[in-house]
Amino acid sequence: MDPFNIVVVRAGKQLGLNTHPKNQSEYMVLFEGSLVGEVLLNEQGKVLGAVSASELLEGDYPDYPCDVSLDCEGLISENIMVDQIGREISRALGLLR
Repeated sequence: MDPFNIVVVRAGKQLGLNTHPKNQSEYMVLFEGSLVGEVLLNEQGKVLGAVSASELLEGDYPDYPCDVSLDCEGLISENIMVDQIGREISRALGLLR
């Protein structure tokens, strides 16, 4: 599956995110070229969970660039944002209308 773009809204601001499918349930999410984290979806497109870039790369990149951007900071740790990202991924995949 090819990468695709989604748009989410955070604090009234639209953010464009690039999504790279690892498989049919795991999606790497990037903001302005920096890894935000990974969102996990079930077959129906419901969010099962998320893992931040810091957790994915723990020990390798202690000061990962995403953590310093106000738009990117904490994006995957906010449940409301994870749900919104999951909905937009599901919509892009045609799982939601």
